[in-house]
This record gives sequence, C-alpha cells and structure tokens, in this order.
Amino acid sequence: MLKRYFLLLLPIAIFIGCGPAQKTISPTAPYAPIPGALDENYFHSPSGDLAAHYPKDWLHVDIQTIPMANVEEVYTDHERRWALVLSEIPGTAEFRRSVERDGMTALADQSFSDRSAKAPGKLAITRPAEVYTENGKLFASYEYTEVTPDSLHRKENRIVLFTTGAKFYELGMLELDVPRSPDEPAQNFRILESVTASLEGVAEVRADTTSF
Repeated sequence: MLKRYFLLLLPIAIFIGCGPAQKTISPTAPYAPIPGALDENYFHSPSGDLAAHYPKDWLHVDIQTIPMANVEEVYTDHERRWALVLSEIPGTAEFRRSVERDGMTALADQSFSDRSAKAPGKLAITRPAEVYTENGKLFASYEYTEVTPDSLHRKENRIVLFTTGAKFYELGMLELDVPRSPDEPAQNFRILESVTASLEGVAEVRADTTSF
C-alpha cells in the first residue's frame, strides 16, 4: 500500500530532490544506526502514509490528552528523559514554493523558524542543515539547543526532515532533561537514525535524476 502510494507521488518527490538550490547530498547518514535498537512493532502516521519501528522498550504517549499542534506521534524512554516526536509541517502554498526553490533545506529552515517563533532568542543551531540519504531515501537534518551560559548542562536536540511527496514531516529526538554524560546525545541521535532508517513511505532518491 505504501509503495503504491509513493509511486503516485514520485514526480513531486523527484522534483524536491533536485531543486536548483539543493545542498550537496551526502550518500551516508550523519550518525550510524544502532543494530537491535528498535522494537519489532511499528508506529504509523494517522493518515497511514508513513510507518517506522520505534525504539525498543520506549513508551507510547497518549497525546489526545495533551494535544500539540501538528504533532502526530510521541514516544519516550522509561525515565522520560528523551522524546521521539513525529510532526507534520503544514504544506502551505508559500512553504511549497520554498521547497521548489531551495529543495530539502527549506524543510529544515521552516522547522527551525517555527520553533524559534515559539521561543524567541532562546534557541540556537548547533549543527547546520545537512541533506543525506538513508536506504535510498532522502532526508535533511539539523541540531539545536537552548541558549544557556552553562554549556555542560544544555539540552541537545536533533531533527530529521523528509517528505512523502504530498506531505512534509519531521522526526525529532528531543532531550527532556540535561544529559548525564557528553556522549549521551550522540547515542540517542544514533537511535533516531535507526528509526529513520526503518521509515516506510519516504520519497526516494533516483539515481537517474540526482547525482551524489
């Protein structure tokens, strides 16, 4: 079902992957997935256009009791120190024009702009937008933190962005508590990459239209 849906939207996905301002596409992900990090079960987007495995032993959060704009799925670890959050980026006409002009980086720009608008002056990019492939699918990503003078206790967050061709999404690994060690964020970002690698329904890169 997901494959058939993707084929119908392939022309849009190809166009997004080849925009005139598209950043250089890396054939490798910024973080290596962790083998065995995922549960055997899937989560799905409400519309059914996406599916992916969630982290092993993580808990599903009932967001119906705490509705958040455009948020579709949330999982947390048992200690509730990290959250995996799937959100839709509204595909307004202006945003779609940005994607046509700037390619996948437009998703990262819109994502961080939306976050910054909710917390003016309190967020900072720590790893600029990157465009890369994972299992032949196209993604963009960036990392950000809360602005604080205490660099040893700031929360680190990573956002991965993608499209199905009709809709735009972000999948975030968000830190709910300060890290216990300098290595903790990178380890959880690898878990995020594991989830990303398992995604079904994401627009793919075509070798005959996009060169690495």
